[in-house]
Amino acid sequence: MGTVAFLRNYHIAKFLSKHFTSSHLITIKNTTIPLKDKIPNDFIEEYRVFNFDYRNLGNILSSPKSNIRNKTNENSTSWKVKVIRKLIDSFPTNILFGEGGLLYIINGTISGIKIIHTNDISHIYSSFRPISDHVIACNLKILFPSINWVADFRDLPVSKSAKHSLFSKFQWWFIKKLVSRANLVTTVSDGVTEGVKYAKSDAKTLRNGIYDLFKNKSIKKYTKFTLSYTGSLYPRLQKPEIIFQSISDILKEQKISKDRIQLIYAGKDAGIWNELVSKYFLEDISVIKNDISLSDSIMIQKKSHINIIFSWSEVNKKGVLTGKLYEYLTTGNPIFSFVNGDRDKEFENTFEKLNAGFVFYNNDINKISDTICKLYNQWNDQGKINFSYNDSELKKYSWDNRIKQLMNLIKDSK
Repeated sequence: MGTVAFLRNYHIAKFLSKHFTSSHLITIKNTTIPLKDKIPNDFIEEYRVFNFDYRNLGNILSSPKSNIRNKTNENSTSWKVKVIRKLIDSFPTNILFGEGGLLYIINGTISGIKIIHTNDISHIYSSFRPISDHVIACNLKILFPSINWVADFRDLPVSKSAKHSLFSKFQWWFIKKLVSRANLVTTVSDGVTEGVKYAKSDAKTLRNGIYDLFKNKSIKKYTKFTLSYTGSLYPRLQKPEIIFQSISDILKEQKISKDRIQLIYAGKDAGIWNELVSKYFLEDISVIKNDISLSDSIMIQKKSHINIIFSWSEVNKKGVLTGKLYEYLTTGNPIFSFVNGDRDKEFENTFEKLNAGFVFYNNDINKISDTICKLYNQWNDQGKINFSYNDSELKKYSWDNRIKQLMNLIKDSK
């Protein structure tokens, strides 16, 4: 799937392969949402094993117009959907019917045993989510104790804000037991690291690198001043209303003409986006791009003048450095990050070092409007925005550097 989760694992696999004689990938055979782009994977030997989970079951039981993605959408208000979602994300149901499912865990473990016996395997890397990948890796670590296991977390497995799992203390107990055998636990940001330390006290942060897919495809900007968001929407966590309100205020005050600006959304949550568009009377400037490929999504990002991130921050979970940030860093465009909640120093420091754009909070409506107008006027007067990243800092975000960091962590974890 062309998601930020896919991109992190893809690049780690690709750049790690340079440090080893051979690389092997265990993944699912029955994919419900196949990748639309042809992504080169000649650096790794792929093993697809049978799986069966809630998505496969849902596609069997549901009609084409009502697939399992809708039935388990975390944004749904249906109590039945919420219960199903909690069960899928909670042990032991997540082992039985979560992504991959028990069939995948069994087949993946068997496949792993064969690979290890025939290829002199020294290291295993697994990443949450799904939890089934960590379970397979744990099984292999038990069977082959000398293997060095790296367990990665792209997100917190149990979160108060998401409230997906049941009996959080019990879930953390399971996670702690699961990763106790890992030689190294890594996470995507300092905020996630602090949370995961509950299960593994010496967890380390391994931030994403800048994605290099489609990087050589140059493209002209949109003819209208364009702000775009390509990704999922989580209304209970994010607060996208502030950008809509700011643009609505700008148009009411006639600081920008409606025919000179557009808002683009690409993702699976067009319904939520359209509700906000309607609420703030922005139908005339809203453009929806449904069901597009990863390459098309990145093209939208490159053609836009401002790329938008919606994040959140709370007392026990800061530094939600979404992988979307690292997609956007390939565009050279200013990034608007909207953080719902407490002040997030990790986000602010990252943006400041990179000169990546602007971090806004819920009470920054006037600041947002002023910044949009300033950038629009530059574009309107000069045909471009006077903006550039800090190149010397940006180089530190290459995947080569990230993997060097990971290799050092692996060596230290023995």
